[in-house]
Amino acid sequence: MSANQSKSFWASPLGRRVLAVERQAPTSQVRRLHGSVALWAGETPVPVELLNSCMVRQGVYLSQSESKNSAACRIDMPSVNGSLDALPFANHQFDGLVLHHALERLKDPRAGLREAARVLAPGGRIIIVGFNPISLFGVRRSYAKWVADDLSERQFINPIRLFDWLELLGFSLDAKPSYVDYGLPMGVTNGRLQQWSARLSGWQSLQRLQGWFKQLPLGGVLTVTAVKRALPMTLTPLSRGARGRLAPAGYPKVVNLRAVKKDKI
Repeated sequence: MSANQSKSFWASPLGRRVLAVERQAPTSQVRRLHGSVALWAGETPVPVELLNSCMVRQGVYLSQSESKNSAACRIDMPSVNGSLDALPFANHQFDGLVLHHALERLKDPRAGLREAARVLAPGGRIIIVGFNPISLFGVRRSYAKWVADDLSERQFINPIRLFDWLELLGFSLDAKPSYVDYGLPMGVTNGRLQQWSARLSGWQSLQRLQGWFKQLPLGGVLTVTAVKRALPMTLTPLSRGARGRLAPAGYPKVVNLRAVKKDKI
């Protein structure tokens, strides 16, 4: 997806609606970021101002747009043009990371996640926001493979696969994943579709169905938070000699018990 395509998507009615919904989901998680420096990686600088509400002293915005005159240059924090799969930063340089629809723009999302793990300090928190393939947005993405669409070049990541990648890279989930936006994945313009979309939104607001909707991982947008473990978990097989030294002695000897019983007789 080119820079103009990504910019036009977030400026469209659907893009503005997604941004409005996403501001409610990751806000509480972004506020939990703390430390010296946090990195926000994404293709739109609109929600970057959420970093101003957290306890991080300095925020940095990684713009994935090739245009140097983009809106990223006008935000109130340092910005760097670059790609998530080749970050120009040293190891363990950031205390917090926010990947806002950044992984799905890469041909290999795992490479971007490995780079994110590399620059994040142990104990730091990562927040990942992206489209959920198990949703109505995933249905639109399925036909976007064959028809030119704003979602055609995005890589929707299966949540289960994302959780596995985080575990292998030494992360632990810090909160329950959040799923939001159960609306139609399209910019509604005509009257009939507006009625159906409003009706669907009305169903979500019903108190009887609200809790049931939240329990289903079918929302169009997924938010995941995880903490990088200080000591990554490694599965190293023990040698036979080491196994013998795990528990020296400390068990009652059956022979002695029998001898005591015989003395009483």
